[in-house]
Amino acid sequence: MEHTNFDEDICFNNTYLLITGKKTIEEFLDSDADLWFLHNPEDQPLRHNNPIYEELLSYFIYTEEYEKCQEIVNLQTKLKQIIYN
Repeated sequence: MEHTNFDEDICFNNTYLLITGKKTIEEFLDSDADLWFLHNPEDQPLRHNNPIYEELLSYFIYTEEYEKCQEIVNLQTKLKQIIYN
């Protein structure tokens, strides 16, 4: 894979795809895509109150991708319910 300069949009979108389950880490590794994430995908799963969610929301509000924002909020709500139920 060719090394390219950091691309913020790729980083945020990769993180979004991974945390929402739209793409697995294996799928990323099997592709030629640049592998930038806001977190280490090998770490423990993100809890509902992880600051990465706020970073994602801020970014996708800025880029006016409101459907992604709603999915992130829904994911946080589901995770919170799992923890507290």
